[in-house]
Amino acid sequence: MNRLLPIISVICCLSCSLPQEKEVETPALAYLKLDDSLLEISEIVGGLEVPWDIETAEEGKLWFTELSGKIYRLDLQTQEKVLMLELPDVLSKKSYGLLGMTIDPKSKSAFLHYTFAVPKEGMEEEVNSRLVKYQISGNSLKNPQILMDSLPGATFHNGSRLLIGPDKKLYFSLGDVGKTDLTQNKDFLGGKILRLNQDGSIPPENPYPNNPVWAMGLRNSQGLVFGPNQQLYGSDHGPLNDDEVNLLIKGGNYGWPDVHGFADSEKEKIFAAKHQTIDPLFAWTPTIATAGMAYLGENMIPEWENTLLLVSLKGQSLRVLHLSADGKEIKDEGIFLQKHFGRLRDIALAKNGDIFFGTSNRDWHPRFQPWMYDNLPDGPDRILRIRKISDPSQIDPSLPVLERETEVIPLKDENWNFEVPDGLENGGILYTQHCLTCHGPYGKGAAGLIPPLEETEWVIGDKGKLIRVMLYGLSEPITVNGERYHQEMPAYSHLSDEEIAEILTFIRNSFGNKASAVIPGEVYEERKSGLKSKQ
Repeated sequence: MNRLLPIISVICCLSCSLPQEKEVETPALAYLKLDDSLLEISEIVGGLEVPWDIETAEEGKLWFTELSGKIYRLDLQTQEKVLMLELPDVLSKKSYGLLGMTIDPKSKSAFLHYTFAVPKEGMEEEVNSRLVKYQISGNSLKNPQILMDSLPGATFHNGSRLLIGPDKKLYFSLGDVGKTDLTQNKDFLGGKILRLNQDGSIPPENPYPNNPVWAMGLRNSQGLVFGPNQQLYGSDHGPLNDDEVNLLIKGGNYGWPDVHGFADSEKEKIFAAKHQTIDPLFAWTPTIATAGMAYLGENMIPEWENTLLLVSLKGQSLRVLHLSADGKEIKDEGIFLQKHFGRLRDIALAKNGDIFFGTSNRDWHPRFQPWMYDNLPDGPDRILRIRKISDPSQIDPSLPVLERETEVIPLKDENWNFEVPDGLENGGILYTQHCLTCHGPYGKGAAGLIPPLEETEWVIGDKGKLIRVMLYGLSEPITVNGERYHQEMPAYSHLSDEEIAEILTFIRNSFGNKASAVIPGEVYEERKSGLKSKQ
């Protein structure tokens, strides 16, 4: 006989007789005025570092991830935050780390996806993705099962949203991982929406036999949501033009990389006719970096009924996309919150109508491309809540009241080949102080001892590899322009991010070299990762 049972029964009876805890209040930050409704915006969780995914499937709880490899569950009534899991094998850098997550509280299972980097010869990075299933057990996750391993990954365009559909299947987005030539290949999983059973097996009704691919021809889908009539919608973004919202159907081909947005050029029309590609419901040029999505139905916020709620990173806004009754068209776009909270990564809707969205102002992008952003909010990232106010007389008159915006903020060009600024004097001075003794005034090095800096892939090629050499040094043989060198190079991690960036920018644009600048944010990311050179 279990002697604990009477004690447990007493505890349960006592807990039933206790008064219910009052919900902890979260002070309002601002209000959002619609035609008739007034919405309150408040901070629910602060002090975060790049929250990526927000989930509301468990009633009264908010699940969320941080890119660094942490999964949290927040009790929305008591505001108790529990660290459910911290992954030890996640390399968090740039736009990879712990990404999508979805939970199914009825089956007590949680799914999470994370990427990791493996250094190879020449200090190249190979990024793979992994899909893992955990069981929820109280305030912990247990019984991990790897469902898919060694999936394609990269330092960018990993996509990675997860969603349990009405059919109880797992839907999983993977970005094109830079291999755009393979997104039209159904046997390559990048640039696809995948559909799996929750145990990782492939449903027999998938469009291709023994293949997890559900839809293809996509760039970087960071939003997935089911809307009216159990239809699946996805957001898709890329660096230059035609961010999209798509209605994702079984076996659908959305054209990337041969069709950008709508098939409106002659070349695109020919490809679209041949491959029966599907146009998006909506497209944006200039791009706004479409990210997380939620669907808002009836009896919640009247002005936003039957809408897709879409957050954007570059656009720094909430877009409210009004659907037709059948969900097959977007009839209107409302723009809200531009630049008030900065870059927005994900959004989720709770059963009671509360809307949660997370900022992404601490990620790699503002550091890599600082010319694109001004006046981003200071301090750590956070998760905010929007909810309808039943008594408008109780609002704080000192707080701002925001409304639908009629003009789009100017969006700067996302120029990935950032031009080197005129005047490299500081870099030249630092090179003279730290590098000239070995590599010489003309970057020629010393035959058999010190490798040259002129016209070599080590200098003008992968910036990440070059930065890691500067940070951590080299102690093993390398081959440069066909010649082998084995002279130890010291580490320069004591220099600041700015100093290393100036030196490397100087080297990449001297001695016959011409390559893009190294930005301090890139040095910061490599330093943060701690990934040292390995041969």
